[in-house]
Amino acid sequence: MKFLTKYLALLLISFLVVGCTGGKVEGEDLILKVAKSSDVISLDTHVATDGVSFEVIKAFTEGLVEYDADGKIIAGVAKAWDVSADGKVYTFTLREDAFWSNGTKVTAADFVYGFQRLADPAKTHQYSYLVESLKIANGADVLAGTKPVTDLGVKAEGDFKFVVTLDEAVPYFMQLMTFPSFHPVNKAFAEAAGDKYATTVEFLISNGPFVLKEWISGSLIKFEKNDKYWDKAAVKLDGLEFQIFKDYQSAALEFEAGTIDVTAITSNIVDRYKDNAGYTEVKLGYVWFLSPNQLNVTMQNKNLRLALAHAFDRAQIADNLLGDGSIVATGIVSSGLVTGPNGKDFRDDSGVFQAMDVAKAKAFWEAAKTELGVTALTIELLVGSPETDTGLAVGTAEFLKSEFEKNLPGLTIQIKTTIKKDRLDLMNNGNYQLGLTRWGPDFADPLTYLKDLFETGSPYNYPRFSNAEYDAIIASVSPGGSLAADLTVRWNTLKQAEALLLGEAGVIPAWQTGTAMLISTKVTGIEYHVVGMPCYKRATKVK
Repeated sequence: MKFLTKYLALLLISFLVVGCTGGKVEGEDLILKVAKSSDVISLDTHVATDGVSFEVIKAFTEGLVEYDADGKIIAGVAKAWDVSADGKVYTFTLREDAFWSNGTKVTAADFVYGFQRLADPAKTHQYSYLVESLKIANGADVLAGTKPVTDLGVKAEGDFKFVVTLDEAVPYFMQLMTFPSFHPVNKAFAEAAGDKYATTVEFLISNGPFVLKEWISGSLIKFEKNDKYWDKAAVKLDGLEFQIFKDYQSAALEFEAGTIDVTAITSNIVDRYKDNAGYTEVKLGYVWFLSPNQLNVTMQNKNLRLALAHAFDRAQIADNLLGDGSIVATGIVSSGLVTGPNGKDFRDDSGVFQAMDVAKAKAFWEAAKTELGVTALTIELLVGSPETDTGLAVGTAEFLKSEFEKNLPGLTIQIKTTIKKDRLDLMNNGNYQLGLTRWGPDFADPLTYLKDLFETGSPYNYPRFSNAEYDAIIASVSPGGSLAADLTVRWNTLKQAEALLLGEAGVIPAWQTGTAMLISTKVTGIEYHVVGMPCYKRATKVK
């Protein structure tokens, strides 16, 4: 899941027609209808890895803490928390009025079980590595299977005190407590459901502002307000619907008809809606990049990777093909993610990498052909379909093909297009040459990109970049590392790590996502975040 500056907000005040009995007239429920271009992949907090799945999960579950509209940490199930002087022990006091939708109380045991389930080596959870990254006591040994999950550094002190012990202080620990992978799981319910847990609405329960009521694969995800939610007074909507469209053009037509309240739109129709009162552009934290798979012998050639990195015009993609508020990615760490001890944004402080330079690209290309012993080369470019890879413009792959073939004579690009799920599977299994993918930040620190994506052995290291010097640098600035405590030195070292990665063309950043959106003028209060999922809890809509 990875992400980013902030999204927008949407709040709603409704004037309902009431009869003499004081009840609402049938059909007058306040339902916010949001268009999506792809379906949920999983509703299991520990299995989900994609943005839409996490967005749905965040609507019906709640963690210890959450983000407010300004991206600041606020209370969730935990009403208060204390941190030890050394930053290694977090004690969360849970509210006693938090309930699951089946009527049972949310307790510290639910968080203990959730954390242990995430760390269980018998299960295949891609985000399990966070247990070790967060330095949760015994986390590495539990993940390795040398200690039982009961030894993980989490415990319940009674029903409403949850304690997490770390081996080292982690500055972004609280931010990650908002992440769905760390939400509670009701052990009795999950174990009773067995393999069916989170596969259908019947095998899910909620502790968040909404309850998932219907999931029609490829069509509709429907929520109702959760009357057992502790903060239900803050929830003004009666329900929420995610309607899945084959493309955003169809969704835009529904927006015009008034049957959809919120939708993104693709660049090819932006001009049609720029004068619409509901049109807005939002800069996000997702960075799209070309991932050269170094399991592939051809892509192991550094000069080839550098040739590709310098051979295409990123501004043409961001400004013309997309035209939705996207910007050129001058590095792999997103703009707006984090400010350093010098008061500067990481992106602004790190310079520009891999700028288009055709002469330089051709020199690298000639060197690559000599080293590979070829005069011509064909590379397969794996991309997701625009309908299922949100933010991917129609024509992006064709533009990249045109740029590479024009500026690197003798190179042929064959485009392979597939749905998002299959693209991710192929990249995760290393069955591709060159892929176009994206990452959004999980927490506001450069390590969410530099460590989680490119450290040797990371489950999200799709390009299989592996460099001993790079790994050593990352280790030094990670929690417990030799440079972790000196914020200025750490900041400068993180910049060195990015420079090394991009100098090797271990990854080729392309653009940072902006989204052109249509949001009904009747809607306010949807909170979009640079880091984290959109929040619909405080959304509202005028009839």
